[in-house]
Amino acid sequence: MSTFSSKQYAWPDLSISIGGRILEGITEIEYTEKQEKDVLRGRGNKGHKITRGNKSYEGKVTIWQSELEAMVQDAPNKSIMDLNFDIIVSYVPEDGGQSVTDVLSSCEFTENKKAMKQGDKNMLVELPIIFLEVKPQQ
Repeated sequence: MSTFSSKQYAWPDLSISIGGRILEGITEIEYTEKQEKDVLRGRGNKGHKITRGNKSYEGKVTIWQSELEAMVQDAPNKSIMDLNFDIIVSYVPEDGGQSVTDVLSSCEFTENKKAMKQGDKNMLVELPIIFLEVKPQQ
C-alpha cells in the first residue's frame, strides 16, 4: 500500500514569480487547463469513444496597482499588453512538506482594466491571462 501526504497548502505557502520577479503585491492567482472533448457516436444510442481536440490555457492574477505600474514601467511601449512572460507558482509549506512548482509558459495579458470606488484603501487590478502550457510539478 502506498503512502501519501494529504498536506493542505495555504496562501502563506505560495510564492508567485512573473518575469523573474517574486510579487509581494499579489492577492489572487487562478489558472485553468481545458481540452475540447466530444463523444464519438455511431451505431446504437451509446457513445463509442471520447475524442479529444485542442487544449487551451487561461487564468487571471490580481495585483496591487503598484505592481502593475512597475510592470508598465518595464514593458515595451509602456504597455503590459506587449509583455510575454512565464509565471512560476511555487507551493512551499513552512512545515517542510512537499514543495510543488507549476510553470505557466509564454503568458500574455488579455485585458488591463483599472477601477476604484469611494472608500477603497488601495487599487486591486485583475488581469486575465492566456498562456501556451502548464508544466506541472517542476
